[in-house]
Amino acid sequence: MRCSGAQNGRKIRRTDRQGYMQVTRTVHPSKFAINPYGVVGFGLVSIFAVAQKWSLPEFCWGVWLAGLVYSWACVAAAAVAIILSARSTKPAYDARMPFLQRLSPNAFLLVMTAVGIAAGLIGFHLYAALFGFYGLFLSVFAEMAPLSLFGRNGFINSDFYTPLAYLLDRFWPLAAAALIADWRDFFSKNPWKRIVLPFQSEILRIHIMVLALPFLSLLAWALFRGAYQPVTIVLLLGVFFLLPKKRNKAKYPGSTPSDSAGQSDKAGMTR
Repeated sequence: MRCSGAQNGRKIRRTDRQGYMQVTRTVHPSKFAINPYGVVGFGLVSIFAVAQKWSLPEFCWGVWLAGLVYSWACVAAAAVAIILSARSTKPAYDARMPFLQRLSPNAFLLVMTAVGIAAGLIGFHLYAALFGFYGLFLSVFAEMAPLSLFGRNGFINSDFYTPLAYLLDRFWPLAAAALIADWRDFFSKNPWKRIVLPFQSEILRIHIMVLALPFLSLLAWALFRGAYQPVTIVLLLGVFFLLPKKRNKAKYPGSTPSDSAGQSDKAGMTR
């Protein structure tokens, strides 16, 4: 077996000694890459966090805010996409649910408009309830002023939207950074998957914060003593925004399936 070609993202060809078989595939240098928009988000939040001297409890609530805003943005984008793509996706729905073939394009559009609005409202309230639960958790281990909103007996007795408005006014850079870093998620091809997408990203981010916070805080305190809080916040921001993520080129509109998949269709026995 002999091999020709370079392994830096170019095509590799392997041919046996008799020359009867030729297999072509594409080798990528890495399946993981740093998100450049994550770098922008990291820089934006780091500047505000250091300049405004955020405390760790404030940062925790900022992460809570960013997760909620991102989740609602996914739901809103999905609802709009369901409605706008109704006409073009009608054949796919007809194939899966033949009874929809009886509907005219206009009638189908009306039905999908109602479905999109209903899905948006359900998703909106679902994530509000979920983050309300996380808010109760934060009010215990990340209690902060004003206690009437973010204390142990404050958040549970609030109306949810008053604390939300307060957080938006104080920690909007973190919410904006989350939207900037993951803006492509709002244009993924399958709008139904966008509704559950936050469970794979922002919910995970909150869990990572809970697990990593005590360890990074202890490390920062051992090295920097009194300045451990801003250092811990910057370290957590690096975990959230700068760690390489697995590439998924087919996830966004205009993208194509992976080269390896395309090559597998074309590979065959050649002389």
